[in-house]
Amino acid sequence: MTKAWNPRLNMPDLKGKVAVVTGGNSGIGLHTVKHLASKGAKVYFTARSEAKATYTIDYVLSNSAGVSKDRVIWLSMDLSDVKSVKYAVEELRAKEQTIHILVNNAGLVMNKFETTEAGWEMAMAVCHVGHFVFTNGILPLLKRAASNEHADVRIVTVSSSVQYFFFPPKYEFDFTTPAFLTGTLPYDPWQWRYLQKHMFTADMMRYSLAKLANFIFAQELQRRLDEQGSSIISLSVHPGSVRSPNALDIFSAPLKALMRRVMLGEDEGSFTLLFAATAKDVRERPDEFKGKYVEPVGEVKPGHVVGNDEKQVQGLWDTTTNEVNKLLAKKGYAPLLDW
Repeated sequence: MTKAWNPRLNMPDLKGKVAVVTGGNSGIGLHTVKHLASKGAKVYFTARSEAKATYTIDYVLSNSAGVSKDRVIWLSMDLSDVKSVKYAVEELRAKEQTIHILVNNAGLVMNKFETTEAGWEMAMAVCHVGHFVFTNGILPLLKRAASNEHADVRIVTVSSSVQYFFFPPKYEFDFTTPAFLTGTLPYDPWQWRYLQKHMFTADMMRYSLAKLANFIFAQELQRRLDEQGSSIISLSVHPGSVRSPNALDIFSAPLKALMRRVMLGEDEGSFTLLFAATAKDVRERPDEFKGKYVEPVGEVKPGHVVGNDEKQVQGLWDTTTNEVNKLLAKKGYAPLLDW
């Protein structure tokens, strides 16, 4: 796909469709909400606070002609808190019968090691576990939408090229135990210890592990949907290096000055997400995109080679499922739905 794809010119009419975007209050998430709404979709976006939600709604209405307030709807959710995720799922299921587009965009990179109440490392909890639970909860609405013969239903999960930048191809992962959820890495690659560590102020290893989990999740979800004969397309994307305040803050001072000049703007950073969520090419050539990892704009690329390791892929899926179900049982909730 040519890099000239632009949502203003190429995105199809989305009238009658319902979209959900996590982390829609800033950065590429905000612009994803804006573009989806501008093409006629009814868009739910998640944010943790009413103030952030109000900003998003005001921004979208001010920058999108013809968009009414009832088409941009705040969904309160904190992905690090399973209880909050369950509430958001219940709210969506009470308001909508079908969902056509899900963009799992929200992410978090940490400057220091921190865990959730459940003991999960914070970046992994937000990027992977929260989206795992959220997608599971609203999957019936996506499947219901896909039951229409002419439906085009997609699940887009934002990953990143950091999955293979920080982890060399022969890195020995272990997704078969809960250690990856709690932030325990098998070891630090020598590239990180002696070189990359001095280029960043953030914990890029654990963030990269979480983004790798996003890639594996999208791929394995597609395999399961295919087994069921579902027409839903699941894929993961790298939005590009985007010049947002949070992204710039991960770099050391000398590198920050350079990256500010070469990184994409936030609006352009949303283009690959929107391509994956709406471009006609994806539906017209599903075998080319199903379960794949896509970089700007619309280029299918190989993800980390661990995605070919069935033991590790199944390990990540099964371990996440088991650990989430333990927490849900402890809190008095029903287990995850069958995918």
